[in-house]
Amino acid sequence: MPAIKCTIIGAGSAFAFHVTSDLIRRKELAGSTIALVDVDPAALETSTRIVRRMVREAGAQLQVVSTTDRREALPGSDFVLNSISVGEPWARERDVAIGEKYGIYQPTSQTIGPAGFCRGLRVIPHAAAIAKDITALCPQATVLDLANPLAAVCRTLTRDTGLTVIGLCEQWAFTMPIFAKVLGLPREELDCVSVGTNHLTWSLGLYHQGRDVMADFLDRLYSPEGEAVRRTVPVACAIYETYGLWPTGSEAHIAEFYNYFLTPETHGGADYGLTIRHTSEQDWAARLAQRQGWADGSLPIESLLQPSGESAVEIIAQLLGIETPGLQVVNLPNQGLIDNLPWDTFVEVQGHVSPAGVRGLKVGPLPEAIAQTLSIRATQYDLMVEAALTGSRQLALQGLLQDAQVVSLDVAQRILDESLAANAQWLPAFQ
Repeated sequence: MPAIKCTIIGAGSAFAFHVTSDLIRRKELAGSTIALVDVDPAALETSTRIVRRMVREAGAQLQVVSTTDRREALPGSDFVLNSISVGEPWARERDVAIGEKYGIYQPTSQTIGPAGFCRGLRVIPHAAAIAKDITALCPQATVLDLANPLAAVCRTLTRDTGLTVIGLCEQWAFTMPIFAKVLGLPREELDCVSVGTNHLTWSLGLYHQGRDVMADFLDRLYSPEGEAVRRTVPVACAIYETYGLWPTGSEAHIAEFYNYFLTPETHGGADYGLTIRHTSEQDWAARLAQRQGWADGSLPIESLLQPSGESAVEIIAQLLGIETPGLQVVNLPNQGLIDNLPWDTFVEVQGHVSPAGVRGLKVGPLPEAIAQTLSIRATQYDLMVEAALTGSRQLALQGLLQDAQVVSLDVAQRILDESLAANAQWLPAFQ
């Protein structure tokens, strides 16, 4: 197997460690290069020292290079993994606080809600610039995106580029331990057909040894013995009881797509067991201290050397032909995979991965109420992309008004004005 080059953009994130731990296990890729890119020199230096330590202690034959200039790293790349964020975590903290002023509560703020929307406005211009550089310097590379809001970022990366882009997220698997617990079956023996849009997906089938056991799961969940489990997933239960399909993913992500779980009346979601994720100065300092310990050798790194549970490297191996072809949950351009969703929007579906590429499996139509919810999100993502790239306040306002949690024009205008001001340093297009 010839050596390959994997370039990770946004290597200051933990994803760089996940990729490294999984690449280390692929002995067929000995001699390959991991190129780390981050615009933050301090974060890049720390990540580079950690990754090199991981490679050294594992005895892996991998070369590690790093640079703050992606154009230096991209030539010769076979795979480009995008995991950038912009202004985190403090920009997110400000965005969440603005929403709370108007009774909008956002547990994750990664995809939608006003904070998710503003995250998109910050990230999308950088994603567009990355796509331009990949197109110029390594157009044959496969791009794996993990940056949020994932569907909007993937849409940006493919916009007028012709790049092969695959969006990856493991949130759909949140429900798998629940399926296993209720059914009394090993997690690894279950397969779920999960489809929708990133962070709001639905189970169209749950299989054990080729038999669909979704009905068995629901029967047991809604039996008296299932009450304790039901109390742990009240959002999923409410959605299933309303729409007739079981949603996959975390409670917090699902709730943000609707306007009835995260309200002042539900105490900001507390009635459903939801809490807002915050990062304090102490949390951030502890995170940096831990990474410094990993980098300088004062802390053990055994935990970093464990399998990550991410699918990125397995997909790379399947594309290269060193792993058996198989099904993965991927985000791809719809192009008819789901009949009643827009053609160009990115959808999360099962895809067959092999050296021939990634082929999304046809889903057909979704129930109309579900398709309508997802179609609105597709429109919102398109407006998010256009607003971010053009600096149009009007398009940004239209995008915010598509959000389920934004209930009036006045609130949308206030949130937008405050958010643009708070994020001004990251939104030059709006100045």
